[in-house]
Amino acid sequence: MTAFKKLRTIREFEKARMPHLRSHEDFDIVIEVGYHEDMGQPLTLKCLLLIGITSASTTQRKVHALVDAGILTRSRSASDRRSVQLGVSVQTRKLVDRYVHILHAQVPRK
Repeated sequence: MTAFKKLRTIREFEKARMPHLRSHEDFDIVIEVGYHEDMGQPLTLKCLLLIGITSASTTQRKVHALVDAGILTRSRSASDRRSVQLGVSVQTRKLVDRYVHILHAQVPRK
């Protein structure tokens, strides 16, 4: 299978299994939020803005839409109740786990 055919297969999977992630920016936001959550350092909106995935207004708009869609969650920080942390919903985490499993199966081993 050629590299482009593999990429096409991966993208088709994304569209079929995760239609709520409409753009690459949505996908990148979910990846960053999930990564930092897994590392034990949940992101705030400000920290996500500093990563620079897209412009500040677009990032804010996309995060709001992803929270409304149930893809991301917002919760108050346990250490600082003024701070709101972002997280990945349980359902989205399961979808991403399946996606990674399929990606891992597609990558040839040396």
